[in-house]
Amino acid sequence: MSEFSGTRILALRKSKGLSQEVLAEQSGVSLRTIQRVEQGATVPRGHTVLALAAALSVPLEALHAPTELPAPAPAPVHEHAPLAPGPAPIEPSATIPTLHSDPEFLQLLNLSALSFLVLPLLNLVVPWLLWRSRRHRTAHVAELGRRVLGFQALWQVGTFFLMLLALAAQLVVYRHYHVALPELWLTALIGTYAANVATVLYYSAQLRRGNFDVYRYRL
Repeated sequence: MSEFSGTRILALRKSKGLSQEVLAEQSGVSLRTIQRVEQGATVPRGHTVLALAAALSVPLEALHAPTELPAPAPAPVHEHAPLAPGPAPIEPSATIPTLHSDPEFLQLLNLSALSFLVLPLLNLVVPWLLWRSRRHRTAHVAELGRRVLGFQALWQVGTFFLMLLALAAQLVVYRHYHVALPELWLTALIGTYAANVATVLYYSAQLRRGNFDVYRYRL
């Protein structure tokens, strides 16, 4: 069986008038993965293939590299034989509707991460629910949601280990000097929370300016 072809995916995407970014939004496949597939740097498999086929509205077989067959020998041409009609032109497939723009929802998706101020882990649950509900319908939601969730997961893990480190330092100080330092743990907690709030608000301002290259440091 022939492998799935990046060149074939590229041709289908262009025939439908889709940019790589729109295809990423429609399929839920990362933009970087689509770029690598079309460049031939990786062969798509599993969920990636299914997602791309669904976004391009084609069967899986359409993503296979075409099998090269030996050219048939030319038939003898009789002087008075009528010319055979050529194949009927193939009408282009219908273009998938482009994603609509909704800057207010992008702001909501970003600011929803502040829900950790109400209850821990809501900064992962709420953005995930919003991202899942609109990632195939609204421009930039698929990528922005992944970035927001990646940053919040990174922050959650970093905060956990920082709290452990502050607690361990507090116990060491108490054991050797018999001095309680509850403010050490509290300072670390307030500092990490303030850093998260400042980051979310900063990128909220960037989104208002139309800059979607946010949360560069993420999982």
